[in-house]
Amino acid sequence: MSADGIYQKTEKGRSEIVTRANRLGLRERAVLIMVDDKTSHSGLLAKNTHPSTGTIIDTLLAQGFIELAGANVNVTASNAQSAPQAAPPIATAAPVASAGEAPVEISMQSASRFACQTLLTYLGPGADDLTALVEKCKTIEELTARLEKCRDVLQGVAGKKKSDDFWTGVSARLPAA
Repeated sequence: MSADGIYQKTEKGRSEIVTRANRLGLRERAVLIMVDDKTSHSGLLAKNTHPSTGTIIDTLLAQGFIELAGANVNVTASNAQSAPQAAPPIATAAPVASAGEAPVEISMQSASRFACQTLLTYLGPGADDLTALVEKCKTIEELTARLEKCRDVLQGVAGKKKSDDFWTGVSARLPAA
């Protein structure tokens, strides 16, 4: 993502910091903690220079842990009951650009990075063999076929919802074959 807006944690993100209910990986959790309602995308990249930081930010945004400041109306006590209804669209709408966000990069590299990061997030160290195979792909056809297999593995291990989130994210980044 190239948008350089200020990021803030969503209620889901703040809850994850406290409860660890979603079992984010170490790098994802570190980036989530760095989101402080003051730092821009480029600022987060400067604070954490790991090559996957950009993808982690995209993933946290896609999964609804963070959002661009001003993108959502703050929840008050009077409308707190509507908050759970608002959360699911945030978690599933990330790959599609919305107002104030730049579209995701469409390239083999972007799709590969997103896939590897998401597989690591959902499967942990067990994803190492899958990510190695994804990284070896040389053509878009080969990458697409490999990602379809990863989607199937992910559905069997982590469930349909995570598999669908994975496929939505990689599909938004894959160039046409």
